[in-house]
Amino acid sequence: MARIVLKTPEGQMFEAELTGNRQSVGRNDDNDIAIPDGSVSGSHGEFVNNGGTWAFTDLGSTNGTKINGERVDNVELGHGAEFEIGHVAVTFYDEEAAPAASAPVSAAPRAMTASSDGYGAQKIDRAARTGFGAKKVKADGSRTMLMLLGVVGLLAVLGIAAMIITDGLK
Repeated sequence: MARIVLKTPEGQMFEAELTGNRQSVGRNDDNDIAIPDGSVSGSHGEFVNNGGTWAFTDLGSTNGTKINGERVDNVELGHGAEFEIGHVAVTFYDEEAAPAASAPVSAAPRAMTASSDGYGAQKIDRAARTGFGAKKVKADGSRTMLMLLGVVGLLAVLGIAAMIITDGLK
């Protein structure tokens, strides 16, 4: 099973399993992996599994994705690969694809060409989402009350406008 370990600039660490073939990453709560760090864009990028080979694609983020401090758009990942999403350090682990202990390990990620299937080609299972933040925003009565007050206010303005127009016609 593939997984990532994230470390924020403040030293907070988090681990997430990569399940499925595509997982979105970003600061927004609607991502599969939510990272509440200001250097991470709302929809920063995505992890994609192409037949057992994992890659990370930056989706045009503000602070970018970097390998050894150099900005890249796409990263092909191997066991032990390290890169940065914004200013958050990421280490990729894939025990199934890990080389034998006696073989030399080259853990450096490599930049690669863009995928032709594109972001959003496959639906993301939001129920499998993990991250630092809450998965769902719980609705409370205040949001419903505000909407009700807005509707009542709009009806009041329309009523006043109708009275002014009818008085002007007399």
